[in-house]
Amino acid sequence: MSAVNAARRLIIQDLRWPLGAPSPSLLVPLGMGVAIGLPILFLLVNSFNVATPGQAPVYSLENWANAFADRTIWAALWNSLALGSVRTAIGLVLGVGFAWLIARTDLPGASIVEFLFRIELFVPSLPYTLGFILLLDPHYGLINDAVQRLPFVGGPIFNLYSFWGIIWVHLASAGVAFYVFLLTPLFRRMSAHLEEAGRTSGANQLTVLRRITLPVLLPGILGTTMLVFVRSLEAFEVELLLGPQAGIQVYSTKIYNLLRDDPPGFGTATALGSLFLLTMIGLALLYRSAIAGRDFTTVSGRGFSTARYRLGRLRWPALGLCASWMTMALLAPMVFLILGSFMRRYGFFTIADPYTLRNWERLLRDSAFLSSLKNSLVIAVSVGLVGMVVYSLIAYFVIRRRSAASTVVDALSWLPWAVPGILMSLGLLWLFLSTPSRTILYGSVLGIVLAIVIRDSPVSTQLMKAAVLQVGRELEESAKVSGASWLTMYRRVLFPLLAPTAFTVGLLAFAGALRDISTVVLLYSGSSRPLSILLLEYGISGNLEQSSALAIMLVSMIAVASVVGQRLGSRLSGSG
Repeated sequence: MSAVNAARRLIIQDLRWPLGAPSPSLLVPLGMGVAIGLPILFLLVNSFNVATPGQAPVYSLENWANAFADRTIWAALWNSLALGSVRTAIGLVLGVGFAWLIARTDLPGASIVEFLFRIELFVPSLPYTLGFILLLDPHYGLINDAVQRLPFVGGPIFNLYSFWGIIWVHLASAGVAFYVFLLTPLFRRMSAHLEEAGRTSGANQLTVLRRITLPVLLPGILGTTMLVFVRSLEAFEVELLLGPQAGIQVYSTKIYNLLRDDPPGFGTATALGSLFLLTMIGLALLYRSAIAGRDFTTVSGRGFSTARYRLGRLRWPALGLCASWMTMALLAPMVFLILGSFMRRYGFFTIADPYTLRNWERLLRDSAFLSSLKNSLVIAVSVGLVGMVVYSLIAYFVIRRRSAASTVVDALSWLPWAVPGILMSLGLLWLFLSTPSRTILYGSVLGIVLAIVIRDSPVSTQLMKAAVLQVGRELEESAKVSGASWLTMYRRVLFPLLAPTAFTVGLLAFAGALRDISTVVLLYSGSSRPLSILLLEYGISGNLEQSSALAIMLVSMIAVASVVGQRLGSRLSGSG
């Protein structure tokens, strides 16, 4: 028996990597370190570099001195932290409530509500902004116009171009949906026997939620909150469109403006980015200290209960609350976005003959649109295909080869989610400009593909890891015994079994590539501009009519990709 086990270990060891290839213990961590860690290193090092990118570096503290001396930078940092903290806190309360209703209660139509939150998550934030402009603009917004007709109302009561207007747009777009998306599975995996014990002891449901459910799920909730906070800090397009009229600038728009100055303020922008990166590291350390030494076990050998809390007479009011949120946050802005795409003058409903098809005609004839459409399709398809292959290989290495190297790779795979997109973009910009790769990657479609693939690392790796764990080792061993090489085994045995999850990863990557702005905004050129950047350019130039038409087209592309990807994944799952 020992000889059989030894032979089995040798077979598995041989299967881990193609014969003759460089050792994965060195190759995979090195590749991950270069792709993910090197941009962050370039960001930190070049915060002390006062030379222009491409020239010999000259190191000093001048960039940091300029950053600390600029009062507008401190105001931008404060605005970023204030906006991020407020919308993260509000989103936490709403997200936990909706996730609890969906996963832990007998809410009618819970699956439909969850599906609508997923749609809300996939829609880019800029289309939401354009839709809400028609509703909440202080001059011509329909809601303000209707309210002003009421007695004793002397002017507009809602102002989208304000601190709270920006907060609302983010909450409606993904601020709450992201919490629901990540917390709902956590609530489902928690056994109900703990809550049942609390209710048996005489505690009401609110007490059970506050004293049992939330403390037990604290690691997941804190981790999700940190992730949402980081995502809120990378917010860019909403602040760029609404912020100037409110006099609000955040650190991401400050970096963007510094790099658009003449001459560009590379050094000050990099020092600002590095300062924010250090803030992120501090938050990560606070998270680790918050959960250290505490037990959060939710599933054990004592049994698992999936019983849901019965809402009783509150079932339909709870459903009404969910429906009201979806109407305000999803349906209303999308309906008025569609109307806006057909308007002669954006927001002017009372002029003679207010609707026209000219916005769509101009968009479809715009050479910039045709070029951007081509770029977006190439980028999205490439990111989807590369992501499926690369992250299936990385997941295989992490799961099958338990070592210090695989632990490093697993840790590196999370790094892009700990860094706001604008900082990753700035780090990659320094990497492209300061190395010979600038002739190939800077301002090119290939550079954008690389940036988005890196940005997708956390979710893609984790999904593929879960899929690899479900595949038994004996299938790989059988392929090797039959004489198959590692690559043949991967192509004909492993990847077909991973295909349903791989298509999900590809779908998420495709949709993310279509909507991404913050990761791309510093890396594109006129020849590589994607649709998301063209949408931003239309918006900040005041061309809201064509911007609405393009937003509808972009949302439609993401919706079609979601439906097609879901059906393909279901068919592959069924056939597997």
